[in-house]
Amino acid sequence: MPDNSIAFYSQQYASAVELVAQQMRPRIASTFTPETAVGKAATVINLIESFEADERTGLYEPMVGANPDHKRPWVYPRHFDKAVLFDTIEAMQMNANPQSDYVMGIVAALNRKQDDEAIRAFFADRNLETNSGGIATDSFASGFQVGVSVGGATSGLNVEKLQAGLEILRSQEVGIDDDEQIFCVISPKQERNLMNEIEVTSTDFTSKRIIDAGTIVGSNYMGLQWILSNRLQTDGSGYRRVPFYTRRAMASCVWNGGAKTRVSQRNDLRGEPWQAYGDGHYGSVRRDAKRLIEIKCSES
Repeated sequence: MPDNSIAFYSQQYASAVELVAQQMRPRIASTFTPETAVGKAATVINLIESFEADERTGLYEPMVGANPDHKRPWVYPRHFDKAVLFDTIEAMQMNANPQSDYVMGIVAALNRKQDDEAIRAFFADRNLETNSGGIATDSFASGFQVGVSVGGATSGLNVEKLQAGLEILRSQEVGIDDDEQIFCVISPKQERNLMNEIEVTSTDFTSKRIIDAGTIVGSNYMGLQWILSNRLQTDGSGYRRVPFYTRRAMASCVWNGGAKTRVSQRNDLRGEPWQAYGDGHYGSVRRDAKRLIEIKCSES
């Protein structure tokens, strides 16, 4: 057979198309209080600060009225989109049509941005409208932080930090009269920290399920719902900022109905390729800051 006959060999590529490992759904924003919004900004709740009743000590005394503080947190949209082009030449070379997979990839990318916005809102400054109608900047309060040295000098996540977080929430009357679910978002590093805690894995303290499953997610350990994320922020010292919160602590708003995708043909480009496009408009804010704790964790 002549050597140059290799030129007649055909090349064939796998026709299967598959997205690589990635986060597909919004894990964190889905645990917030959901809201829909229109316009350039929205308020998510009217907050009324607590006040005390007065004791009556005599007859026919004048009434003492209350003038509680009213606050309204404002939320603002952030805008995200992505487009992927697909030419007929690529279809011929790939021996596949990945349009639907491109759309799935775009939706996953938008869902991750919705989570990024949720994570940003945990500890970012927020705008509060006050009694006077003015807007004040409200920063996350240090009194709602569990320090990195709780349970050990510059330590990772441990049981003592979780207990400290629960103590702060209980001191704010959270979860005492009602059964609010508490969520804790951790990175794989914090999960490993906990799996090294004797109180977590020993059957003397907890069920054998955590050991058998190899993960704390789904275990309801300490009554918490555990969420794994690789997108949590760090502070200026490099400590991981672990959020510890209830659904009523946070609000997640969508504009224009959430993520939207469409596939269209680009007649302005040669070959008239197809384009998969998606966009989403999201905003999150602390809804009730007394229901949110920050746990600082070292990852060194």
